[in-house]
Amino acid sequence: MKFVDKKDWPPERHTTVNEKPASPEDKILLATIDCIEKYGISGATNRRITAAAGVNLAAINYYFRSKEALVQRAIEATLKNAFDLDDMPPMPGASPAERCTSIFVDLAQGGYRYPGLTRAHFYGLLAEGKPDERLVQRVNRFIDDLAADLAGRGCTLPGSELKTALAQIFAAVMLPVLASQLFGHLPALNLRDPERCREYVARLVSRLLI
Repeated sequence: MKFVDKKDWPPERHTTVNEKPASPEDKILLATIDCIEKYGISGATNRRITAAAGVNLAAINYYFRSKEALVQRAIEATLKNAFDLDDMPPMPGASPAERCTSIFVDLAQGGYRYPGLTRAHFYGLLAEGKPDERLVQRVNRFIDDLAADLAGRGCTLPGSELKTALAQIFAAVMLPVLASQLFGHLPALNLRDPERCREYVARLVSRLLI
């Protein structure tokens, strides 16, 4: 999954890959996303954001009312892209197991490509045990959409069992991504390598989905 697709940015507008954001608001939002990736939520300061966007410090309050509201907008935008099946190739003819494996491999690799944003998405859950409601909604929608996709490809698990299996796979894939240092002594759980990741996910799918 991708976190920001610049050909689809800004939201609800049409731009080209090489076209710059059309307004200071868009520049600030993209700069915030970049700063969260580089420095984390706490390190994405007003000065860093405005310097990256090429605007003055007052612009954040002018366009977004507060730094907190700006960060929330950035999280919303990246969550939408991070867990969106439309980002995946349609894979016509793929079996449920092949489709499921490819999607979760892509999800894990996206987490490694954007570790700062991935931690930001799960920050409330990891730091305070209180996940962001938007994360909860987006992940559950992802599970629902994937269950419908796999059922349409012939997966025979009943609906509730299928969603439970997908939630288990999701947890088993995201934990090594979020806590890679915790499992550093277990090479099989280092999912940075796409082939090793595919083997790991395929085993999960074969045990839980088939």
